Amino acid sequence: MKMKTLQEVLFFLHQKWKIKVKHFSQSKEKKFEVDKNKYKKTIDFPFDKIKPQEVLSWLDYSSQGWIILSSDLTIKFINQKALSLIRVIKYKDVIGKAINDINELEVLSNKILYLRKKDFPFNLDFIIAGVPISVNIVRGRKKNYLILLESKLSIESIKKRQNQLINDVSHELKTPLTSLILIGERLESVVSKKDRYLVKRLKKESKRLRKMAEETLELSKLESNEDFNKNKKISISDLIMESWQTLKPLAEKKDIKINLFSPTKYYISGDIENLKRAFINILDNAIRYSPTKEGIQIEIFKRASSVVIRVRDKGIGLEENESNDIFSRFYRGDPSRTKFKKSGSGLGLSITKKIINNNKGFIKAFNHKDGGAIIETIFPCLNTDL
Repeated sequence: MKMKTLQEVLFFLHQKWKIKVKHFSQSKEKKFEVDKNKYKKTIDFPFDKIKPQEVLSWLDYSSQGWIILSSDLTIKFINQKALSLIRVIKYKDVIGKAINDINELEVLSNKILYLRKKDFPFNLDFIIAGVPISVNIVRGRKKNYLILLESKLSIESIKKRQNQLINDVSHELKTPLTSLILIGERLESVVSKKDRYLVKRLKKESKRLRKMAEETLELSKLESNEDFNKNKKISISDLIMESWQTLKPLAEKKDIKINLFSPTKYYISGDIENLKRAFINILDNAIRYSPTKEGIQIEIFKRASSVVIRVRDKGIGLEENESNDIFSRFYRGDPSRTKFKKSGSGLGLSITKKIINNNKGFIKAFNHKDGGAIIETIFPCLNTDL
């Protein structure tokens, strides 16, 4: 075999390297073509067919406030969120106006005028009606400006403000409603027989509204955990019987009795007063929906490490898809499906659910296979030796 010189070996390796590089570059070019086509498909969207006004209308659903200014700082567009943040109700109050004519936005006008082109985009924090607002200002190519507004309030603080508003409104409503009830009682003795039914209607609706105000206030306190007392060890069967005693006069009017089945005493930890309120609501609901002379079945049993309480009435049962709705605020169902007149606020089971949840429990509703509805609550079970 003929020996190759070093020069020949190097030339041979150089040729091999050139072939590999050529193949590599061809494969890269092919991959680049594929990627380019893929990218082209991704942006293959008919932007030219969408009207600018349609795009702007979509911005009304944005969680950020959008304001678009012309070069002379006139407001050309504002979305719904921005309107709410600057405390303005109608578009016509701001569209076409200079930004410095809007008191809440005057500070932004000054910033835009004194900033140089290189200073954009610009961030700023300021306060509108006590609410901290974060602002981003972006400059366009034709000296148009985009202002993005966003509330810096946390979800917790927003919820706190909402609860405070509910508390204030509920408190303010209670006094005039009580006055209306007293006026109704006074009128009842002086109006003619023909008009007496109107006074009775006035009293009934006033009482319903007062109850709604009181229960709205109660629900607000429960949601903020203000109405939550110290946990105690509670016997579920004793709690059920105490709740039943409160409602016994109502049950006797319809000749309704309860059948309580509990193989042993089960204990839970919770706020006894609020839990009693919850079970009064559950039992009251069962009495109202039960036909006359029918019993209410209550079953208490253990499932793994939990205790389950089932309250079953023998009424008409729940409508399809109603099992979640009945725990919603102000839900009162279809009045044509029940024989009794509803005078409640529609908040009873919402309050019940919140109390159960606050006590580490769970509540659900469903129909029994033999008729009637079941409301089931589940709590962590304490050991009986505690």
